[in-house]
Amino acid sequence: WCGHRHRQSCCCCRRRRSRQKGRLPSAVTDLLHKHESSFEMFDATLSSGKGLRAVVAYKQGDEIMRETAIMRIPNSQPAASREAAEQLHKNAIQRAYNSLHHESQKSVMALASCNEDGTDVARTPQGVYDTNSFRLENDPKGGLFLTIARINHSCRPNVTHFWSPRLQQKLIFAARDIDIGEELLTIYGPGQCMATKGRREYLNERFSFECNCEMCREGNANGGDERMLKIQALQEDIALQSSSGLVSTTDVEGQLASVKKCLALMKEQGLGGGAFTKTIFHHGYDICLAAGDYDGARSYLNSELTAVMDSEGVHSTKAIEIEEALKIFHDTE
Repeated sequence: WCGHRHRQSCCCCRRRRSRQKGRLPSAVTDLLHKHESSFEMFDATLSSGKGLRAVVAYKQGDEIMRETAIMRIPNSQPAASREAAEQLHKNAIQRAYNSLHHESQKSVMALASCNEDGTDVARTPQGVYDTNSFRLENDPKGGLFLTIARINHSCRPNVTHFWSPRLQQKLIFAARDIDIGEELLTIYGPGQCMATKGRREYLNERFSFECNCEMCREGNANGGDERMLKIQALQEDIALQSSSGLVSTTDVEGQLASVKKCLALMKEQGLGGGAFTKTIFHHGYDICLAAGDYDGARSYLNSELTAVMDSEGVHSTKAIEIEEALKIFHDTE
């Protein structure tokens, strides 16, 4: 599953004016100012530190923010040994950090470092980057986003993130309706649907905290853990059929039943947002298309389009591709 408007002036113009005034504003302060009517930073909890919360209501699919990375570092470094690669990684982060204005450096170092905070080890740019950066889909470099890094975790998130190669920005969308005053919460992982124990172990190992989100507090009280394991099993079956070309015309009802069951369980678990469901809708489309059920295929494709627009934006490459496919359906009627 894994992650953040329109500007009156570009960032370069603002920076140029700031230099003329003798100071460069903090990158976080600058972005919050641009979005001051939609969200704000606040002190969340002692364990999670700062967070972001909505000051306007959002509908599912609303774009909340978009942000350019303040640091971009290669995901891998060619080297003769692991130790040499790690040193190259550390050096690349330090060079990128050193190139920042001192106000931006302060904003970077104000972020958490999960392997350094609470210890005698001084917080380092590498520790902060490795804790808060994202790998960006189909991009050889990862990125650190100062404001998005302030979004805390929930296993049942109300926002999701998407990397736009066209914009070279990370976009944040509402995964469901969000009320004024609600904290914005994304998901740090894991990438699979796990029961509470497995999720907590992953998050503690990777980010050094024990998750106490709504879903983890519920545990299996309302069947949540069992539901998550059923979702994972269905997703694995669906992914296997899709990747191996096993879409069958002899068991259309059975395969569609798996798709519908998975979608229903995800909705019941509070994971019905577009980022989680779009691939499932696409598999339903593939099944119907292979079976010659063009009405069913069109219906699933429309659902996939809504899910993609909600999680990637109306002008995303994938949304445009689906719209073109729907036009072909319309033209052949």
